[in-house]
Amino acid sequence: MPSQSEKLEAHASHLLDAFIRLRERYAMLEPMLFDPDVPKERGSSVQARGFLILRHSLFLSCAQDIAKLALDSHKQTPSIKNLMTSLEDPHLCKILQEKYAIWVTPFTETETDLEIIAALGRIEAREQTERRAQFDEILAKAKRHWAALVFETYLTGFLTIRDKVSAHTEILLVADKYQFVDISTLGIKWSDMKRAIKTMRSLVEDLGLVIRNAGFAWDMLDAQLVKAGKDFWLVPERAQ
Repeated sequence: MPSQSEKLEAHASHLLDAFIRLRERYAMLEPMLFDPDVPKERGSSVQARGFLILRHSLFLSCAQDIAKLALDSHKQTPSIKNLMTSLEDPHLCKILQEKYAIWVTPFTETETDLEIIAALGRIEAREQTERRAQFDEILAKAKRHWAALVFETYLTGFLTIRDKVSAHTEILLVADKYQFVDISTLGIKWSDMKRAIKTMRSLVEDLGLVIRNAGFAWDMLDAQLVKAGKDFWLVPERAQ
């Protein structure tokens, strides 16, 4: 059976993969929301209805993933909530901190000079102390961001969309008539989705560092996705 830390590593890895898929979908949605030329060039005339259908579908998909990746609590689900809950265990955090701090240095195994070995040992001990402090800083930052995210009102709105609109369809009795849940009443703005994804990216990054001791090339991914969105939506002469 895998250890608890090994299970967390697997969940953190799959959380990263799922978040990247969310970012990919949002890269297609973002120009529809914030680039005024995109609705003008792609969302008018005979393309208008298809544009609105695609925008609505992408919005629901991203909203559902935000709620799922942030808040799902099923034990088999790789979510930010589950990982942050696991990191409340001091014993587990100590194990992860030691994994983060202690690196294997192969060159010390072949060194024979005792003075050099002692000097390398002092350097490594100092660096391990620094890495333990760095681990604590990253974990503290993740806890602050998570505490702020769970109290955002828009996150409740995304959860409502997931539970009552996209993953499940719920109707309500309003003024003697049954109606679908009206998304416009949830108080969600287009910018809220961008804010949620930005905060979640920071959390996914920090969780990858403290659980897997692994970073990710976010700037490269962002640049690739921005280009993909522009290349897809803009007319050829503007995309060049």
